[in-house]
Amino acid sequence: MKTEIPSAPAANGFVLKGPHVLAMILLFFGTVFSVNFYMAHAAITTFSGLEADKPYQEGLRYDDEIAAARAQEKRGWKVEALVSTVDETGALINVQQSDAAGLVTPGLTFTALFMHPADRRRDVKVALAQTQSGRYSAPAAVTPGRWDVLIEATNGTNVMFRSINRIDVAKAK
Repeated sequence: MKTEIPSAPAANGFVLKGPHVLAMILLFFGTVFSVNFYMAHAAITTFSGLEADKPYQEGLRYDDEIAAARAQEKRGWKVEALVSTVDETGALINVQQSDAAGLVTPGLTFTALFMHPADRRRDVKVALAQTQSGRYSAPAAVTPGRWDVLIEATNGTNVMFRSINRIDVAKAK
C-alpha cells in the first residue's frame, strides 16, 4: 500500500511542485556559473600573469644572471642609494659608488628604473647624472607609494652592478 503525503496549498493557493524546484535550482546554478565565467574572462583579459615579455628566453639566460651576480659580489663594490621625496610630482634619487678599496670606479653610467609592483605601465626609467666623483643623481617622476627600484651601472657595454630594492616613496609635506 502506497501512502501519499498531501501537500497543503498555501494561503494564496500556490503548491510547490517539482518543476518549480527544478527552475529554482537551474536559476541558482545558472547565476553562479554566469558570474564565474564573467570573472574568469575578466581576469584572463586584464592580466596575463606574465612579468616578462619573453619568459622562455629569459629563463634560458638564468645561468648567465647567476654568473653576473657572482662576479658583482667578487668586485666588492659599495653602492648606496637614497630616494627622497621632492614634491607631489616626483622624487630625487642619489647614488654613491666606491670599490672594495674605497675608491671611485671611473667611466660608469648609472640608471634607475622605478618599477611599480602592480602596473608595469607606471614604470619610470631615469639616467643618473654624475654630480661629483662617485656620486650620481636624477629626478624621477614617481607618485607616492611602494616601488621596486632597479639600479644598474654600466661601463659602456657591460652591466657592472645591478641591485633591486623595494622602497616607499613618501608623500610630499
